[in-house]
Amino acid sequence: MMKNGRKRIGFILTAFLVAFSVIGCGKAETKTTKDTDSSSVQQTAAADGKLQPLRVAVMTGMFNHYTALIGKEQGIYKKHGIDLQLTEYPAGINTVDALVTGQADLGYVADFAIVNRIGNTLDSTNLEIVSEVQGGPVNGGLYVDPKYKDNLKELDGKGFINTVGTVSEYYNSKIFEYLGVDESKQKLLNSDNPQTSLALAQQGDAAAVFASGANANLYEGIGWVKGVDASELKINTYSFDVATKEYNKDNAALIAQYLQATQESYEYIVSHLDEAAAYLEKTLGVKADVVKADWSVAKSTIGFSEEGALQLETIEKWAYQKGKFKQDYAIRDYINTDALKIAFPDKITLAGK
Repeated sequence: MMKNGRKRIGFILTAFLVAFSVIGCGKAETKTTKDTDSSSVQQTAAADGKLQPLRVAVMTGMFNHYTALIGKEQGIYKKHGIDLQLTEYPAGINTVDALVTGQADLGYVADFAIVNRIGNTLDSTNLEIVSEVQGGPVNGGLYVDPKYKDNLKELDGKGFINTVGTVSEYYNSKIFEYLGVDESKQKLLNSDNPQTSLALAQQGDAAAVFASGANANLYEGIGWVKGVDASELKINTYSFDVATKEYNKDNAALIAQYLQATQESYEYIVSHLDEAAAYLEKTLGVKADVVKADWSVAKSTIGFSEEGALQLETIEKWAYQKGKFKQDYAIRDYINTDALKIAFPDKITLAGK
């Protein structure tokens, strides 16, 4: 077990919304029938002229938040027959909460968060992973108080910022492994949002944090430096769209429309990056240069690859061995590609599928 140095600090700072960090909580935006192939999905939506509501829980400043905002602005989701209703959450653990409490129909989540949630609710869970969204090596790295930069071994026993139930737990474990320190003797400082994390760093309680993109820029802004690049840590992370079994069974075609629209939005951003970055800067206050830098590593993998499934299995084995849940289980049993078979059947490369 970790030391009882874990802490929670309330919202201390107010910070602007930044790209590819997880700021904000529960902020709602104002603003089918099943078919057998991807073309018929759009034809059905266009034929009846009615938009179908879809409530999506996004992580603020992450991939699906940007694709959703740009897709809404460009009318892409409407073209696919969707009245897209977004609610922002700070992390995947919160988007899953929204699903199981009926506040959202579809949620975006990183690998550890969904593996951990299913593992801790095996007797009652009704969650299914419906699509891979992104996957591969993470960018960013371990950011540290500059006094530790030249001797990272001195971080042993110091405060590492951590977000319970999220991929942050996995990142920290891999960092301890890289540093060669005893994980059981490390002090984790729990935070539930980037503002609190930054406060921990500014007050001197924390010594290190894994950060990337604009979130990393916040730590650089208070004088912290990158001690280890993510490439040295050899961490891969995959993200997924998740729904309940009941919703997926009744709305596979609608989810397929959403996946098609999200892919189209991604492609629009790639081909209109300056325009999209300017819009996000105006709308969210995110610096356009930060958006463009982050988007350079944002690769869509909508579909379901064997690599994505293997990543889920790797995380499940790691989490079970670390005691995150009591029972080892087969994560592939919770993958359902019905919507993908409609939207992108050629992008399903799971073994045996």
